[in-house]
Amino acid sequence: MIGTLTEGPLHRALKQHYARPGASFEVPLDGYIIDVVQPDGELVEIQTGAFKPLRSKLERLLDFHPMRIVHPVMIQKRRTPRKLLNIFEKLVCFPTLITHPNLTLDVVFVRKGSLEVTEVQSFHSAECVAQYLPVFSEPFTLKQLIASMKAQKWTVECYLYCAKALEIVEQVGKQGNAYLYSRRIAGKTARLAP
Repeated sequence: MIGTLTEGPLHRALKQHYARPGASFEVPLDGYIIDVVQPDGELVEIQTGAFKPLRSKLERLLDFHPMRIVHPVMIQKRRTPRKLLNIFEKLVCFPTLITHPNLTLDVVFVRKGSLEVTEVQSFHSAECVAQYLPVFSEPFTLKQLIASMKAQKWTVECYLYCAKALEIVEQVGKQGNAYLYSRRIAGKTARLAP
């Protein structure tokens, strides 16, 4: 079958996990191959790597079809906050598309060895991204955000980039050499740890 010769066990397992009865696999559509087409027409794309290659496919198909991007994250026993926040390093390719009514992004935590799906975190709106912004006094700096999120600088910079693009936060001034930011959208408190 098309696209299955180089398919790894994780990709194959997730296609089976997501496919509902009556789903079709490796379906040609408008010049692209879709991993799974559900009976209701939803297109499912398993994306194990970077998101940039998906951009043209999304721009071509998203206005006409509901689409679900499934991004697996491998874990040993349990996930950590860092494992979840790393999704923003990939989302910088198209942060505003997360607000498209036809798009859902599933971050799927998969246990190594068994390929068991242990948890799914879905993103489908700016509010879903806003919930990862810590609650603290404002305005705040990038340094304060890094300390509060307890993540690597690059990861937090990617989150901040997405949050600015989605108008969750805005730059409101400077404090010395540091930019100051303030929250624009309130999100429900996210569950960063199991």
